[in-house]
Amino acid sequence: MKRKPTIMLLLLSILFGSIIFFLLGIVLSLIINFIYLNNFSVDEQDIFKTSVLSLIAGTAGGTGSWIFAKIDERNISKSPPSDRE
Repeated sequence: MKRKPTIMLLLLSILFGSIIFFLLGIVLSLIINFIYLNNFSVDEQDIFKTSVLSLIAGTAGGTGSWIFAKIDERNISKSPPSDRE
């Protein structure tokens, strides 16, 4: 089943990408703090920076994938059907 790229899918992909990038950023921040400071601590500033960067990355990734899906949808509708004989 192939889904059409709708606005709802755009918003869901931005949300999903932002959440994944946020979790990745927090985990990496914890690992880096443990390596350099020998403790697992994340302060308020780290969470804010990570959330801003994850929102930017999620928006860029979700919008980019949605645009490419729209381009593919348009190219498929413009091309003539292939004759399989």
